[in-house]
Amino acid sequence: MVPVKATWNRDIAIITGIFATTSAAAGVLSPVWPIYIIDLGATMTELGLVFAASNIAAAFLQIPSGWLSDRFGRRKLHAIGASIGVLPPIMYMFTGNWIGLVPWSLLAGIATGLSGSIRWTIVADASPDRMASAYGWAISGMLFGMTLGPFLGGFVADAFGIKSAFLASFLLYALTFLLAVLIRETGSKQRDFSTSPSGYQRALLKVIAVFSVVNVVQGIGFGLLPPLLPIFITTRFNVDFTQLGIVYALGTGLPAAIVQLPGGKIAERYSKRNLIILTLVLSSPFNALVPLSWNLVVLLLSLFLGGAIMNVAWPAYQSLMMELTPRERRGLVNGISATTMWVGMALGSALSGPIWEGLGSGFPFYLVTVLFLVSAIPFAFLEG
Repeated sequence: MVPVKATWNRDIAIITGIFATTSAAAGVLSPVWPIYIIDLGATMTELGLVFAASNIAAAFLQIPSGWLSDRFGRRKLHAIGASIGVLPPIMYMFTGNWIGLVPWSLLAGIATGLSGSIRWTIVADASPDRMASAYGWAISGMLFGMTLGPFLGGFVADAFGIKSAFLASFLLYALTFLLAVLIRETGSKQRDFSTSPSGYQRALLKVIAVFSVVNVVQGIGFGLLPPLLPIFITTRFNVDFTQLGIVYALGTGLPAAIVQLPGGKIAERYSKRNLIILTLVLSSPFNALVPLSWNLVVLLLSLFLGGAIMNVAWPAYQSLMMELTPRERRGLVNGISATTMWVGMALGSALSGPIWEGLGSGFPFYLVTVLFLVSAIPFAFLEG
């Protein structure tokens, strides 16, 4: 049996690296991807549909992949998903119209669906005694990638052309696959699936219900903004790709990244449930300030403060869900959690264009404010 300390050092280090490279690969595309789709002839509504295609594919596979990882192990399935994710960025470069992007967007969603929930479960498996801190490290890695990726994507797009961002994303996804091969098996291939007491089953169902409702509501909010934010910033403030990447890095990636390690320590000392509720209530109004920004400084402050406050509780969110879930059900529960999040994101992405075109460019930000505030309510029904 591998000692807990060794597992912590090796597996958490590798999975943190995987979170960093994966998010950097996605982040490289985040400033330019919506603009690229529009340049290929899509309307705002069709832009949302391209995003929704990936989200739907990811949502469809999260529960099966989590269940399979509980039954047969996590390492191989996670590596398969990582390998599939390498191909789409290259294929985007050779597509001549927005409709041709849809199959590759679906494949990118399949890759996420196969590996996403397993990745979060590996963190819990490898850190039974310091779960919140481990999630703090993993999420810090992911947010480091989210901070670096947009800046890199904007810079290379300005320097070498927009398609160079897709090449950079391909290389980062390839590195993700190489790291995935190094992960050891953290889940047992032999699980005890004997019937649990009915009271225990009811408690587990309550956990699933609460997090599912929260994920759908928040997912709609998270799905609304990615297709719209680059368009909003470039049309409102007339910035180039490099400047757009800097806004993304400083306004979305950096604030979330710097609070993860403190957030993990806070979650281990105080009530995780109360921390989640407090951060949602305090951070949500900053979304409503974004469309009211009259210059880039005000925009950056709104994004930075809202992101920093909300993301303090991210380690608490993940560790609370895993602490309330038996080890032999973690893959399944993470799969359900990821599925409900992706369902919400798919819905939000699909609605983003029609809402922008029908209700104005500011309305999506006000709607996100309301959604995040509402998402705090279900946590009142949990302990912890």
